[in-house]
Amino acid sequence: MPADAEAVFDVVSDLDNMTTWLPDSVEVELSGPNLIRLWLPGLHAEVDVERQVDIDWERLRITWGSETTTSCTGTLRVLRLTADRSAVSVQLTGPPGASARSVDAWIEAALNALETVVASECRTKQAVHQPVR
Repeated sequence: MPADAEAVFDVVSDLDNMTTWLPDSVEVELSGPNLIRLWLPGLHAEVDVERQVDIDWERLRITWGSETTTSCTGTLRVLRLTADRSAVSVQLTGPPGASARSVDAWIEAALNALETVVASECRTKQAVHQPVR
């Protein structure tokens, strides 16, 4: 990612704006404190689930799901590389009926979109902080 880890984590932990970087086929909304509702169309059946979200700023980690859920669970971690570079690691158990290939494609699309959003936000912040000549 083209930003420091904290800047990337700001984006991924903003649950109100997750749709800016999730694939278009996924709909997300907050349904309570740290509780998200996901709609995943296009599978054998429409998937509509709620998952508890835990945001750990100290470890730059987000987890969703619980020990009792077996689908649509996972962990996202932002890893510090350098002052202006980071990496994102995702472990995801997809919805019922989703192939590993489709889950991998979904993750790749989400990470590509996340990179675009992060780069755009970094450019915007730099422009705001540039002295006027």
